[in-house]
Amino acid sequence: MPPLLINILAFIIVIGVLVFIHELGHFLAAIMTGMRADIFSIGMGPRLMGWNRKTGFTFGKLPDDVELGPDTDYRLCWLPIGGYVRILGMIDESFDTEFASKAPQPYEFRSKKNWQKAFVLSAGVIMNVLFAIAVFTVLLLVNGTDVPRSTKVAWVEPGSTAARAGIMAGDSVVSVDGVAMTNWIDTKVALTSSESGLRTVEVYRDGQSQRLQISSDELVKDLADSKDIGMEIAVQVFANQIVVASPTSRADIRLSDTIVSMGSQPINAIGQFRSLVRSHAGTETTIEIKRKDSILTKQVPVSADSTIGIGISGAYRPPIDHKSYNIFEALVEGLKAVGNTFDVIWSTLARVFRGVVAAEKALGGPLTIAMQAGQSMTAGTVPFLGFMALISLSLAFMNLLPLPGLDGGHLLIVAIESIIRRELSTKVKIRIQQVGVFLLLALMAGILFMEIRKIFFR
Repeated sequence: MPPLLINILAFIIVIGVLVFIHELGHFLAAIMTGMRADIFSIGMGPRLMGWNRKTGFTFGKLPDDVELGPDTDYRLCWLPIGGYVRILGMIDESFDTEFASKAPQPYEFRSKKNWQKAFVLSAGVIMNVLFAIAVFTVLLLVNGTDVPRSTKVAWVEPGSTAARAGIMAGDSVVSVDGVAMTNWIDTKVALTSSESGLRTVEVYRDGQSQRLQISSDELVKDLADSKDIGMEIAVQVFANQIVVASPTSRADIRLSDTIVSMGSQPINAIGQFRSLVRSHAGTETTIEIKRKDSILTKQVPVSADSTIGIGISGAYRPPIDHKSYNIFEALVEGLKAVGNTFDVIWSTLARVFRGVVAAEKALGGPLTIAMQAGQSMTAGTVPFLGFMALISLSLAFMNLLPLPGLDGGHLLIVAIESIIRRELSTKVKIRIQQVGVFLLLALMAGILFMEIRKIFFR
């Protein structure tokens, strides 16, 4: 399947599943608190198809004279982005205020206690977090973890923050800020933690220890620019995606082929391979690959924009520690993973607001999600599920922001009403919702513009 179709399919699956889980949380919480929801929609815009008890399964718009009563219309809409649950007596993105002229009904949102409203509003976020915990826990329970028992740097990107700090290929990282490092995963986390400032890195080089200073903020900049921190330990680099009709496909490089060398230089890191490809832009190069037990040599042209038509992944080289988990251990580690992910999201946003990292480097929208979803789907079930868990947490975090139009904005209104001990007027809520929707649309348009510029005009 062509990469574009893979990206589109993966995007629809990721967004569809996560939106369903999010809206299911709102819907179940509404039912549990005695509220009625007349629409449960996956997708936005006009109704494509749906089912309810009154009309059964139908296509297109429901007749205007249909009265659903306590029933819900479960529908798919034309635009496969987002979704919503329309709860009676609540002012949301539909801007429905018809109920405002009537007496409150016991099954309406506006008739419920503030804690019930807060529960319904936060239930979508809760479901997204629970989904991520479940995915992390199951993946750890089934697969365990492979942790590279090495901190030896195999490659440093020229001009990167790591290179400017004096880190060299062959260095072994002994400690970061006095904390001993025993594996590469912990080392990367320590170097890019939420705290800004300089990190003191002790390395072992040529039989001696040396202390170097490296900026955590600058490392995060590198991470946003290149998706890594400018230095890597040794990995096996292999092809996980082949672009049809590309130079690579004509050279007969196949999925899962291990890239041994380019030119005469052994390949030990993903960044190293990408750097070498860039250095051969507009020319032809020799790539050695390992396929099963055979070493094959391929001549591959490199395009002027430094691409050869393959996607690559890396597998840590031994020594590797494999750890298995029981259900309790997997759950604890799953909770830790959720906490670490929220910490990364928060610290990244904080660095964006401080101007440390450019917004276009750190923020991603539908195009970025689609591309990364396609790459993770191509890499296999485990990476794809892990990616879905990360996007689920990003969706939860975003929805908690206290902005009008988001769940966090609705929660803020409920909090204000609890403090002043009365409900805000319908007119005020409509205005807040209108401003919120406008700001969200503007934000989405801005992110989409940045994505287009980054992807197509870099």
